[in-house]
Amino acid sequence: MISKTGRYWSTGITVVWSERAHTINGVPHGGWGASLDFCDDGFVDSKTENGEISTQGTLRTRYFIQDDNGASGLTTAINSLIEDAGRLDIDFQSWDTEAPMLYYKGDGEDPAFEPPSGWRETLRVEAARIGWRTYETV
Repeated sequence: MISKTGRYWSTGITVVWSERAHTINGVPHGGWGASLDFCDDGFVDSKTENGEISTQGTLRTRYFIQDDNGASGLTTAINSLIEDAGRLDIDFQSWDTEAPMLYYKGDGEDPAFEPPSGWRETLRVEAARIGWRTYETV
């Protein structure tokens, strides 16, 4: 999973839950969003012979993804970003020998992005599925 062949790199994916991702017939339904930040290998004063400078960007799901017909919205959001990152030549890597990280926005401590109950275990299961790391569960 960790490779250094791409033009861009990311240390992982950040997910967020919204209780009111969609409203159907006046009833709110929750869903998951996911994003990743990516950078090139440039640094503060890097410049190539062609005048290129260091760049960075963000890739994210456009909408919150609900569970659908037994498919997890979280799994769908994560898989979508991993697939798109591959198509865009974005590698996942970490600063050490460990796997990339699956994060929750605000580390689950920001009241503006309150995670659902059992979120750490949910992320642990997803991280194990893709061979990544996430928060410890107690």
